[in-house]
Amino acid sequence: MPSPPRPSDAVLRRTGCALAGAALAAAALTVHLGRGLRFPAEAGEQPVPYAQLVGVTLAIPASVVLITARPRNPIGWLLLAVPVLGTAQDATSVYAVRARARPEEQLSGGGLAYSLGSSLWVPALSLLVVLVVFYPQGRLPAAGWRWVTRAIGIGALSATLGLATAAQPPAEYYRGAGPAVELPHPWTTGLTLGGALLVAGATVLVLGGACVRVRRAPTPERQQLLWLLVALGLLLAVSFVPAWGRLFPFALGLVSFAVTVGVLWYRLLGIELVLRRTLLYGGLTAVVLCTYAGVTAVVTVAVPTGPTPAVLAAATVAALLTPVRDRLQKGVDRLVYGARNDPLRPFQRLGSHVSADLADVLPTVVTAVASAVRAPYAALIGADGTLLAETGTRSAPPVVRQLTVAGAHVADLALCPADPDGFLPADARIVEALTAPVALIVHADRLNQELRAARQQAVDASAAERARIRNDLHDGLGPSLSGVALGLEAVQASVTGHSSTLEELVHRLRSEVGRAVEEVRRVIDALRPSALDLHSLVPALRERALALTLAAGGCLRIEVEAPDDVPTLPEPVETAAFRIVDEALTNVVKHAGATRCLVRLSFGTVLTLEVQDDGRGLHPERENDGRIGLVSMRRRAEELNGSFRIVSRRRGNTVSVELPLDA
Repeated sequence: MPSPPRPSDAVLRRTGCALAGAALAAAALTVHLGRGLRFPAEAGEQPVPYAQLVGVTLAIPASVVLITARPRNPIGWLLLAVPVLGTAQDATSVYAVRARARPEEQLSGGGLAYSLGSSLWVPALSLLVVLVVFYPQGRLPAAGWRWVTRAIGIGALSATLGLATAAQPPAEYYRGAGPAVELPHPWTTGLTLGGALLVAGATVLVLGGACVRVRRAPTPERQQLLWLLVALGLLLAVSFVPAWGRLFPFALGLVSFAVTVGVLWYRLLGIELVLRRTLLYGGLTAVVLCTYAGVTAVVTVAVPTGPTPAVLAAATVAALLTPVRDRLQKGVDRLVYGARNDPLRPFQRLGSHVSADLADVLPTVVTAVASAVRAPYAALIGADGTLLAETGTRSAPPVVRQLTVAGAHVADLALCPADPDGFLPADARIVEALTAPVALIVHADRLNQELRAARQQAVDASAAERARIRNDLHDGLGPSLSGVALGLEAVQASVTGHSSTLEELVHRLRSEVGRAVEEVRRVIDALRPSALDLHSLVPALRERALALTLAAGGCLRIEVEAPDDVPTLPEPVETAAFRIVDEALTNVVKHAGATRCLVRLSFGTVLTLEVQDDGRGLHPERENDGRIGLVSMRRRAEELNGSFRIVSRRRGNTVSVELPLDA
């Protein structure tokens, strides 16, 4: 036997809209039936549950949007069933009260209305539990859950039948005349309790299974389930705790809000087009109505009669319609589509991120790419398999894009799509467009690392060669020349008085050798410190201060104080300043016995250096008494037309140096 034809998507959409309209009509009918109704008269209560009506009808817009986007997905239909059943319960319950309170109106079907009004809340709540099973993918997590949903359906039907046929308690006579069909008390009790226990047991299984799914689910399914579980847990709590009864409408609306956020925020069903049009034209309608009403109200104060208010309001709306629509369109597109609405935005954000953080560029690039396509996880993996940078939490097998530059494989870009079904076409195009600049950035970063490594090798080689030259001059040529000078001194002593010509020649040779020794010493002193090859003056001084502090074993703390905007210094000034401070700090460590030392630098037309310590004082007249370092510092300053001064107190010394920056 052939199966009946399935309804088309258009038929399903029209059916959903018709059911939503019926729910709204039932809500309006509820308010209409309760108009002016106070029953019982002595209590003066009105039977219309306005707050509950608002909470129930909040689910209608979300369910209609979901059904319109995916008519064959059960999530929208399960959500729509709640306001349909809820408004039907409210309308029938108020109808039953009116039939009892106004017998003169001769309203028929009061008993049936009472039965429906007292029992339809059971399937409404039960369908919310079933919604958890299907949410968020719109299908059962496993085949075994089919039996759980059947148990919920059977239990809900049994409890509904028991409540609909139970005798009315005497204290609730004002709710209506009683059920249309009244069964014996044991029967209704058995049906109600049996169905309630079946639904309660299945609900425990559903909530427990949902908690397990939350723990195991990847992003964003975990967040979607958490939204719904929190809202449904609150609804179930307020449904069966009398003291919390006033929160029931709020909790009911919160369930719809949770489903809406889970679907729209995480793009669960791909309904951007429907959402975009809904927000655009809904917002535009609200702006038009508010503008028209506001202008009309203001103009009516000045011109109470005539068509002037309406004409001015219409003219204002016509003038503002196009610019407001354009601005609203941009805002809605940015909200719905994000980076996909503006193809240049991902490139602009990538460029701004890279420009703002040049120190560690690859993590910034990964974050910018993940943000552009809203990927929960992104990573850059080198061609050799090394993880270069990553962001987010990996929840599923990533999509890998190969990054190449001039045909060479430089890295791989791994992205986990926000949608479990993969990247949407617009997101896929953004990823493809970003691969080229990201590949260039990775290639440039690798070249930069190689350049830094080569520079470091050059610096190390230069430092080693400098040290070799210094040692050769200091230990080889210097002692040799000194030996020659001593020999010439002995020769001069032996020829004194014998020949004036020979004596003058030896004296001249001694002077030449002395100048050669001084020249060797000058060459040694003029060698540029290796620390200045890697850093500028202030970082090099801080590095040296840290090394001396560590060498002192914590007994001495050295601080370097300098402004943030240090100008570019001439090489001779930078070298002299470093040598002077280094020599001063070495003297503090060796001779002062200080616990604290401060190096202060300031820049103007001259570079001013101050080295202050709290150690033992030094008398200026004792500078030359074995203190060659002080003489060397003074000589370096004077060679650059600078000044050197040392001030000693009973506790502490201050070395002050000024070096012209045009030296």
